[in-house]
Amino acid sequence: MRRRRLVLASAVALLCLGGYVTFGQGGGAAARDVSSQELLPPPRLTAFVAGREVVPGHLTDHLPWPVVGQGAVAVLGSGLVARSPGEREVPIASLTKMMTALVVLDDRPLSLGQQGPSIRMTRADAVAWVADSQAGDSTLPVQAGEVLTEYQLLEGLLIPSGDNIATLLARWDAGSVRAFVAKMNAEARLLGLDHTHYADASGLDPGSRSTAADQAVLASELMRDPVVRRIVAYPSLPFPVAGTIWNYNPALGTDGIVGVKSGFTGQAAGCLVAAAYRDIGGRSVLVVTSALGQPLGLGQAAQADEALLASASASLVRYRILPAGGQVGTARFAWSGSAVPVDAPELPTSVVTFPGSVVTTRLAPSPTAITAASPERSVPVGSVEVVSSGGLDLAVPVTAQSLPPVPAGWSPATG
Repeated sequence: MRRRRLVLASAVALLCLGGYVTFGQGGGAAARDVSSQELLPPPRLTAFVAGREVVPGHLTDHLPWPVVGQGAVAVLGSGLVARSPGEREVPIASLTKMMTALVVLDDRPLSLGQQGPSIRMTRADAVAWVADSQAGDSTLPVQAGEVLTEYQLLEGLLIPSGDNIATLLARWDAGSVRAFVAKMNAEARLLGLDHTHYADASGLDPGSRSTAADQAVLASELMRDPVVRRIVAYPSLPFPVAGTIWNYNPALGTDGIVGVKSGFTGQAAGCLVAAAYRDIGGRSVLVVTSALGQPLGLGQAAQADEALLASASASLVRYRILPAGGQVGTARFAWSGSAVPVDAPELPTSVVTFPGSVVTTRLAPSPTAITAASPERSVPVGSVEVVSSGGLDLAVPVTAQSLPPVPAGWSPATG
């Protein structure tokens, strides 16, 4: 769903360019003043991708959804593939910190081996740690004057689930927790997490709410980052002041599980997102499961995730959605008879889903008129949407490879 939001963002960016538009004509270039009332119409798209097909095989039996609470399964690169019935928005405790990490890394990205900027702990940071500890929150001990890097703070956020570190990172990144939470909610909208809302950076506030499906999608997005993958796989780490910090994920290391994040509060109960690499159709893919609202705590959440992971991994198959040539379709513009190839660079050639499920692939044109582009640049024209009865939900932007020259004297009124 994130890709659909990016399509709209691209269209808005084009509209903002306004004013003068340059199109190639022959060997030269012709400048044309396009006013906001004189927009170039979007193209007519012809899809090469299949419209509706049934994945070979028999539809799997129901997955072992948690008896209480809710669960979901996602696959990195394919998105959500299954969710439990009757989902609703609930408190998510420290799963909130997955979005905290994602926003920080979006704003201040790290590569493997990089530590990032250094941050000196203040007296206020040390006082906050003491207060959080006395309240019974999960924390990372810090000392006034101690220097920790961005990478170390992310470790303290994701491994021992430091509530004080979540607040510290929020203020460091955005200047205030309130401004950072606004970023978190904006990122949730961008990712298409329509049932997710954040009220804080740590998850202590029960107003930070989501669903198992949204959290599985978020985790698969977060696990794209190799820095995150390395951090969440550590069972423990030494820290200069805190000493050894321990990972609260009770499923880590079980049946190949390499992450991702745990959470627990009285109102959220046990919450856990787990991930493991599995061979699906001859390729290794990261399968992500989530379990929310487990009343017996993290042990019960781990059992739910492990059961979902085992059942889904045994049932999932790889299904090809792109034709052999890889081209999604063609675009025809109102001022030209030529068919321009349409590409979807972010669309995988195949997706992971369940046998027997109905997969529908649709090339959806953008309703936004074109206002600026050049023949040397890809032109956003819509999106490819892939959904299945098994739960798969994927949308990525499509672009025309170039914009045909606009003939002299052509206008939307006469064309």
